[in-house]
Parts: sequence; C-alpha cells; structure tokens
Amino acid sequence: MNCSKYIVLALVFVCMDVPVWAGETDSRTSHEMLAELLGSLDKSKISTGILYDRVVPLSRIRDYDGGRTSPPATVKHWKQMYFEIWRACVETPSWPELGVIVHKTAGYVGQGIVPVAFMDFDYNRIRPDALRNGALITRGDRLIEGEGDPYTRERVFAVTALKEYTHRGKGVEFVFDEAWYSTNNDVLPGILEIDFDDGSGCRAVRFGDRCHVSYHRPGRKTIRVKATFPDGTNQHGSFYFRVERLQTPDPHDTLSVTATIPYNAEYGTGEAYVYLSDTHGSITNPVIVVEGFDLDNTMNWDELYHLLNEENLLETLRGKGFDAIVLNFTDATDYVQKNSFVVTELIQLVHTYLDSYRDIALVGASMGGLCSRYALAYLETHGVDHRVRTFISFDAPQSGANIPLGVQYWLDFFSEMSEDAAFLLSRLDTPAARQMLAYHHTDPPGSTGESDPLRAGLIADFTSIGEYPINVRKTAIANGSGSQTDQGFAAGDQIIDYEYNSLFVDITGNVWAVPDGASHIIFDGLIDIIFVPREEMSVTVSGTLPYDNAPGGSRASMAQMDSTEAPYGDIVAIHPSHCFIPTVSALDLETGDLFYDIAGDPNLLSITPFDVVYYPLENQEHVSITAENAAWFLSEIEVGVTSVASDRLAPSAHPVLYQNVPNPFNPETTIRFALPRRTSVRLDVYDARGKLVVTLIDGTMNAGTKSVVWNGKDGEGREVGSGVYFCRLKTETGMRAKKMVLLR
Repeated sequence: MNCSKYIVLALVFVCMDVPVWAGETDSRTSHEMLAELLGSLDKSKISTGILYDRVVPLSRIRDYDGGRTSPPATVKHWKQMYFEIWRACVETPSWPELGVIVHKTAGYVGQGIVPVAFMDFDYNRIRPDALRNGALITRGDRLIEGEGDPYTRERVFAVTALKEYTHRGKGVEFVFDEAWYSTNNDVLPGILEIDFDDGSGCRAVRFGDRCHVSYHRPGRKTIRVKATFPDGTNQHGSFYFRVERLQTPDPHDTLSVTATIPYNAEYGTGEAYVYLSDTHGSITNPVIVVEGFDLDNTMNWDELYHLLNEENLLETLRGKGFDAIVLNFTDATDYVQKNSFVVTELIQLVHTYLDSYRDIALVGASMGGLCSRYALAYLETHGVDHRVRTFISFDAPQSGANIPLGVQYWLDFFSEMSEDAAFLLSRLDTPAARQMLAYHHTDPPGSTGESDPLRAGLIADFTSIGEYPINVRKTAIANGSGSQTDQGFAAGDQIIDYEYNSLFVDITGNVWAVPDGASHIIFDGLIDIIFVPREEMSVTVSGTLPYDNAPGGSRASMAQMDSTEAPYGDIVAIHPSHCFIPTVSALDLETGDLFYDIAGDPNLLSITPFDVVYYPLENQEHVSITAENAAWFLSEIEVGVTSVASDRLAPSAHPVLYQNVPNPFNPETTIRFALPRRTSVRLDVYDARGKLVVTLIDGTMNAGTKSVVWNGKDGEGREVGSGVYFCRLKTETGMRAKKMVLLR
C-alpha cells in the first residue's frame, strides 16, 4: 500500500519534536482537525487553491494523473475524488458541488442519455521535506510557511459516465457538455478522441456533441478518452460502462401526474409509464404499479421494466390482456403522504380512460405499498370511489423497515471522509426514510433504539384515515420467511469487521447487530492519525428488538460496504445481508414478536388487516420477483377482474360467486355460483400461500345457478388441515374469489 504524503509528513513531525496528540480524543472530525492544523498557512501561496493534505485521502487520487497508465474510474471512485478535491479547497470553489452535478444529470438519465463528466484539477501537496528544509515551521500547534516553497504541484484528470450502465446497448447516446467539465484551469481541451469499445475505434468529439453508439453484445466496456489541449499537450482517462441488455421496449405513453392535494403546502409529482396489452389501443384493463424508495431517483422506465419483468411477469400480464401503468415518483425519498397524493391523482386520471364498469388492480412495491394504502384509505374517507378491486402490498414496510442501527452510525462516523458514506447518510435522513425506519440514528447517539419523530406523525396520519381501505381486496406478499428463519446470524453478532493499524494511522469501524433486549455494543469507531487528536465513537444500546437478524425481505447493505475499496485496510462483511422488511411488518401482523411463528398459526388472518397473505419459507431479497410469487401476483391480479369482459357485456352479465355455506366449516361446505350464459368453468381451491389444493370443476356448463360441495380434501383425497382457503371461479369473462375457513 502506498502511504500518502501526509503520513510521511507525520514521520517528520515526530523527528522534529512537533506536538503529537497521542491518545487524546477530540469532538471535532478529522477533516476539521486537519483544516485547523493547516489553517494558518498563507492561502495566497497555495497556487492552485487546493491543498490536498486538508483531507484524509481515500481515493488514490495520484493514480489519476492523466497519464496513459491511469486506471479506469468507476462512478463511485470519481465521486470520491471530486468529494476530496472540493473539501481540500482553501476557499469556496467556483465549480459546482458534487450534488449539483449529480442533480443536473437527472433529466438526461431519465431520457436514457449518458452524461460524461470530467475533473481536471491542479492541486498542491506539502513536500515531504518541507519541515526539514525550513519551508514549513511550527508555531504552537499550527504550521506556517518559512523560507522557500513548501508545496508540490500535481494534477488529476479523470473521466466517468454519470450513469454507468444501460439497458439499451443497441442505441446508447453519450453527451459531452462543458457543464460536466469541472476544472480550476482556464483552458479546456479543444478536441476529445474517444474509443467507446464498440469495435469502431476512436472518434473525434467536441464539447456539445452527442455520440450515438451501438453495442453488439452485453458486458462491461472500457471507454478510453484522450484530451488534446490548445498547447498540444494530452491528458488520458478511461472509465467502465456496463451494457446490461441490448434493448428495452418503449412504453406506449408517459402520463405526467401532479397531485391536486398538497402536503406541507407542496404538491407531489411523478410520471406514469403506460405499457399496453397488444390487444388494446388505449388503457382498458389497468394494473397500476407504484415504485418504492429510490435512493437517488435514478430508476426510470428501463430499470423498472426489467425489475417488474423478472420471471416474465410483466409480459405475462400483457399476454393476459392487462395494461401496466408504472408510477415513478419525481422524488421517491419525499414524505410518504406527499407521494400518496400522486397515487390518488393517478387513480383518478386512469378512471378517465375506463368504461364505467371497469376496475383497477393496484400494486405497491416497498414504500409504494405504504403510498398505495394511504391513497386508497384517504379516498374512501373522503367519499371518492377509487374503483380498485385488488390492492397488493409487495414486501412493504407496513409496520416499519430496518437498516442496522450500527451501520447507520458507521455511515455517520465516516461521512466526513467518504463521499459514499455521506451520500448514504443523506438518504437515511430523507423524510421517507425517517418515516419508515423502526430505528433511526440520533445525534448524539441514544442508548436505546428509537424512531425519528416523523414516524409517529405518519402513524397518526394513517390512524386519522382509518388505517386501511375497506372496499377492496387487500393482499400482502412478503419476501421474508414465514418459518422463523433468521438472516444467518444471531442478535448481537458482529456483522462488519474493519480494523487497520499502522505506525501512523489507526482506523476502526466495527458493527454489531442490535441485541435482543440486553445491553450490547453496536458500533465502535476510531480515526487516529498520529499528528492530530483522534476521533472516536462507541455506541451501546439496550432494550432493542432483534430487527437486524429477523425473518424478512433482505438487503445486502454489509456486502455493499465490503465491495467498497478502502485504501486503509479491508472492510469485511462477516454477514452479507440483514433484514430490511420484517415479515411481520410486510404482513402487518398484530404481534411484537419479530420471530412470530407465521406458518404455524392456523388463524393467521385474524391478526392481519389483509384478506390474504403470501410468504416464502426462506428469506428472499427485498422486492425480488420469484417463480413462486409471480404466480401469486397473477392469481391475485386476476381475482375479481371485470375488465377482461367483452365490451358487449354489461356488469350484470358477469358470473357471480356466492359465499360458501357454512363458513367456517367442518368437514364440508357448499359453494354456489351463477352463470349468465353457457361458458367454460374452472372452480379451484387454493391455500393461503396460493398453492392449488384441488380443482372442483373444469369443463363447460350451461347458464344458471350451480353448486358444488367441497369435502375439505385435496386432489389426492387427503384431508387438509385447518386454515384459510380460497375458492376461485374462472370463466371466459373473468374471475371471482371468496375466502373460506376450515376448522378441524
């Protein structure tokens, strides 16, 4: 590992008897202490306006010197370098902050355009021999210039794509704009020569150009850039770019949605992508899908399409005659209530496309499940007919989400050093995250797990509108285990191991899962640089519930930390994933036990507001679509559908499925239904997990009222156990379903 020059300087300090704060702690951050140590230097003598020794270097910036051997820059690495350069400035710089640059890209990224960003900075560093030769001298605990020049002058030249992947490899559009060329030099390159790794060699590009590139196969590409300046000098850079897929189908329309109900005096906005069935020319049989919490609001149609089409789910729905309408919030990190009013607006907008007797299926994924629930309950409370027949909450945090509290404090502790940590911490502090997280970090750290006050406000607002809608079939689909399976570790176990020790720098960032009630450490952090007071944070909590290892839809937060390149030591994820949405939260069960025996409860529906719930036996990644739950989605979306009916049929012409009698029953029950005309009929019984138990009728029947007895046995003639079952009637013109309860 190459030591940075400030570490070499530390050795000189020791040799020259410069004061060293060994063992002393300080409430200031390392960045603040370095800035104070170097704060007496004459800014006018720092020729570039950037003194890189003012930051703890994590980015290996010296590798990116514009030479031919400069390594490719990832977006994450480029951002870290930019983050460090900005913080190393001795005055407020004239070029934009990183957040401004990223925000500027949003409009382009939403159109599938890839902005290419450059950084080209000269910066100063303190010479290793500055103290020895008198160019720097000490005055108390400060440094000041002496005789001679104490600084070297170096250069960083790095380039990256601010969107590092595409789902449209056959037609990628890269844009080169001076707005994304950040520099403290007066001269920009006159021409760029770029090899897009598409087999076509280099092409000449000028700022203002848009380059259309076509790739022939997916995979990682290395794009190389040569910048030629007016004086004939060259700088070289490169970056990686991933072609995930060669093509993505376009939506048939995009609806702009602006809420007409304000929240906190602001109106939420979004756009809804309309993807019609091949049999429809306009919205006829809609399934609205509401997106969840999008960390950086970069998920647009391309990303949402491929997420929703896992297991070919989206295309299967289209093949069955459904029209997908996918809602993308402008800011998915804003207040849940604010975005809920975007959902209410979209529902009413969709009404304008439909015949009076047609209805809607509504699916809310993750946070979208909260927004959808709130929207429906609000409309019902205010007497508005939402015409939603089925509401599916997909692994939504109905009673809270979880990011390990120790990880939250890790991000807080290292946010002054790491752009990635600073960004993720800012996401934890957005309104939606504060409303959803069961435990949220505090400043100073608390001794118990507690939620942000915004969460109590959200809960109160749900209470004020009746908690859940009534006039709709409510379905919950969880990604978390229903059989009490944990995440592979116990409460209180260590989940991140990060320790680096050297003669000059010690860094610790260890994380433990929250304990189950007992007192236990969850974070231990240390940054100890030999010539500044050390920075420390240790957090111990008690009385917490074991959220981190509970059954639930998982998130690989620790694996994400492990994948981050750390120049000092190695961040090791002892366990890759944690519980993100506890199963009991996704199903909103009336229990405080995160390890409740869901599969073993024969009366599960008595402790949930949902009419039907689905869960796997093993934990799955949050909002992942599997073969198992894809079948559940299809079954539930089709339940009660009227929109697939022929346009010649009035509502009264649809089949009717009556409630079984008796209900509850033991050992048998009678199921009655009415057919308006001769039609094919299939009558099935499913269990609460969506598994087919028995087919009672499968054939063609004449019009009239029919009945059949189910004796509580499966297709093999075996008696089934107590529990909730569903009879589903399917005909040529639609489906109906009723809930049945068998009590042995």
